[in-house]
Amino acid sequence: MKTTSLFNMKNVTLTVLFVLFNFFGLQASAAEYPNDTIVYWGGKKRVHVAACVRYNSLSPEQKASTEEMTLAAARARGLDLCSKCPAKILLVKNADLPDSWVNPAPKEVLTHTFKPSPFKPLISMGPGGNLVYKSYSDKGDRVLDWSHCGYRQSEVPIPDVPVRKILWPLMGETSRDGTMAYPSGPDSRQVIQETLNKIAGLTSDANGLKGAVLLKAGTYYINGSLHVPSGVVLRGEGKDENGTTLILRSSSGSRNAIEFGEGGIEQLIDGAVRISGDYLPSGSYEISVTDASSFKPGDFVFVKKTVNKKWVDELGMGERLQHIRGGKEGLKKNPWQPKSYQFMHLRQIEKVNGNTILLDVMMPQSISKEHGGGEVFKADLTSLATHSGVESLRLVSNYDTSMEDTGKDANFMNFRTAISVSNAIDSWVRNVTVKHMQFAAVSIGDGSRQITVRDCKYLEPVGPNRGGFRYAYNIGGGTGHLVYNCYSEDARHDFAGGSRTMGPFAFVNSTAIRGGQSEPHHRWGTGFLFDNITTKDGSIAAINRGDSGTGHGWAAANTMIWNCDAPNIVVFDPETEGENNFAIGYSGDEKEGFDHKGIMYSNNRSGYWGTPQEGKFYGYALMGSGYIESPDAPVEPKSLFVQQLIDRIGREQAMRVLKDKEEENTILFEDPMTGDWRENWFLDGKKATLRNTKDGLFFSAGTVTKSDDPEEYHAHHAVLWTRKEFDGDIRISYEMTRIDSSDYGTTLLYIQARGIGSPPYAEDISAWNDLREIPNMGIYFTYMDLLSLSFRENLRCKRYPWQDENLEWYPGKGLIEPMVDYGKILPGKTYLVEVEKKAVSLRLRMIEKESGKIMIDHSWNTDNIANGIEPKQIKKGRIGLRQMSTRQFIYRNFKLERL
Repeated sequence: MKTTSLFNMKNVTLTVLFVLFNFFGLQASAAEYPNDTIVYWGGKKRVHVAACVRYNSLSPEQKASTEEMTLAAARARGLDLCSKCPAKILLVKNADLPDSWVNPAPKEVLTHTFKPSPFKPLISMGPGGNLVYKSYSDKGDRVLDWSHCGYRQSEVPIPDVPVRKILWPLMGETSRDGTMAYPSGPDSRQVIQETLNKIAGLTSDANGLKGAVLLKAGTYYINGSLHVPSGVVLRGEGKDENGTTLILRSSSGSRNAIEFGEGGIEQLIDGAVRISGDYLPSGSYEISVTDASSFKPGDFVFVKKTVNKKWVDELGMGERLQHIRGGKEGLKKNPWQPKSYQFMHLRQIEKVNGNTILLDVMMPQSISKEHGGGEVFKADLTSLATHSGVESLRLVSNYDTSMEDTGKDANFMNFRTAISVSNAIDSWVRNVTVKHMQFAAVSIGDGSRQITVRDCKYLEPVGPNRGGFRYAYNIGGGTGHLVYNCYSEDARHDFAGGSRTMGPFAFVNSTAIRGGQSEPHHRWGTGFLFDNITTKDGSIAAINRGDSGTGHGWAAANTMIWNCDAPNIVVFDPETEGENNFAIGYSGDEKEGFDHKGIMYSNNRSGYWGTPQEGKFYGYALMGSGYIESPDAPVEPKSLFVQQLIDRIGREQAMRVLKDKEEENTILFEDPMTGDWRENWFLDGKKATLRNTKDGLFFSAGTVTKSDDPEEYHAHHAVLWTRKEFDGDIRISYEMTRIDSSDYGTTLLYIQARGIGSPPYAEDISAWNDLREIPNMGIYFTYMDLLSLSFRENLRCKRYPWQDENLEWYPGKGLIEPMVDYGKILPGKTYLVEVEKKAVSLRLRMIEKESGKIMIDHSWNTDNIANGIEPKQIKKGRIGLRQMSTRQFIYRNFKLERL
């Protein structure tokens, strides 16, 4: 157990009296609270402090739905304390004020000799090219795997959602808007919001995607806020001045310019079971409970850490907070109360084995029986928004140029946050530039899971430069979020986490200019990663903020600062076992004279001078009492997040996820189909007719149908195969024009076909051409591995084989759900077919060429195969165009590209 005697106790008698005005029926005055007091807003006209009678009468669910903010932020919204909030009145003389219980700061900060940890290296590259981890305690506590952060746990790139509606800037005059920085113009808010709502009414695909609203390049004037519904994407044509700009006007100041998220998480606490065992290490996937019989794979659950007073006191977050500086200043601090620190970790169950459940994501902190233990109960996420997005926009908040920043409250009539996300899962913000906000470019709140924010910029904030303002990228709730390749200027907290935030969270490959302190900001934020963050004139911290504000206390636990560059990188080690903070690697330039202001602030505010917890200065940018490794040079791997992602999903797929941009695909095969078809193709079926023309390849199957002759009709099908095989992720595109008017049969596309490998059905299908001279369907769906698209009115995606070699049908006959209605392929019409085949997905986009109408844009999860079929992925093979009898098409401009 870590040392808990952290300060020199003095025999002081406290005669401090707090008198509640509401005991006498009087209303509290907001002036009696400092501006950074934390208050809670439930949507009405008043806010509440934590000690308010009304606030404490709320149910846990009601409390969870309130919005946490500072009193200053509440005032900016025109909100005041309710009549039941207690006032703080000190009715004693100065002589009776409490003394400080801690040692004063030294007159000079010493430079200590840095001694590497015996655990070094805590993380290293193993001989097989994967990371190797060491525990940092004898109880098995380990650093986290942050690669699960982001949209769909960063396993796939953010999707390119098809456009369902295009809008242009409204025509009309602009005019000067008083003392506002930007003019007013024709208001586009209503038409954009109505279009977003209309797309929300469409049927979603299997992933929850409905479509995108595209705002063409130009300037749009928006009076008020926008809401992006579930499954809908708001997209522009670029985040620079030549792209799509939204001039956003707030009628009252504050609020959020764009929001997405719906519903809320239902906590099914009646079924809670206790966590068994004395200790659960940090970094655990497996949790043992008293009874796991009610849980199953796929369930969402909350793992709740239920702390007690011993935990609070051991961290020094109890009465000690009032005695760090003592006196009147100490009386402003709020000791932590256990009931306010019950930590909720949202997870999904992957496996249940007896009374042990396996989670999809690690736990970011330990759970100890002596500190109150924990429990697990189910959660219902079905009402949350999913697959919402904002991308490729420039968001500019108008503001009042006549206001002055005096460091105090001032309403500049601008929006508080550009994009606010709450109650949403697997959603994103990308390629967005934000200007003139009070608070954040993006702020992520409660009820959210796996949100990606990437390639964004936060510029020229407007508003008071004080507490509660200028948090460029703020994670205030939820879990599993990723901020990647983002930029910030002139923020107070560039990359920040809020109170009681349960990770993992990752800030990766991002930069701050003229920045402040990037950190989990207050009250026990766990599981943050700062990876390759550069802030030349700011700092990065994972510390005990002690009596900062109203008693921020321990701000960070199990936070990793990896290969970052800042003048001050400060980490402290929490008193409880199973939590530490880490600074590993330094990517900046070595220099003389690193300053020690990070240690001064941290030791002062936490009261650690002269105690075992005192943070040390080593003459490097890295300092503190936490785990420090390689304070003068970077370590390998360069990026912890990137390497963890590579270890988990493979290098090729990880690079696709991280690039997240359309690159020019490599052309593997191209045939205009006007030359000799035999050069690039071979044919199954002797009854077919093939003829090259200037318009493309005329391909006609035979004429006998099943009703004509049940045996002969097999010979009247045909398949045209590419001579080459193609592996990996590919994009297939071609044009087809229907010639026949038959009501019989269909046409199909076979993707990466190979034989099953059992003799005589060799993997190379050209080795058994003679077995396919009569192209009986049964031959293909019994003896070939492939993906098949059948262009019926009910579009079908299937996985072959779908019957075994004994001709027994597999369940579902290989169908990859769902079938999709998309209309008819009409005679005389030309259609553009585009297919993207990836490791576990298949996407079809078909466009009627003459009108430009998108007939279908649909994706299938190709891992979702009926029971009984071996679920191996289709990776390599030929491409085939199959026509059933009576079908006639002209094909042209056939192309295959590497994705």
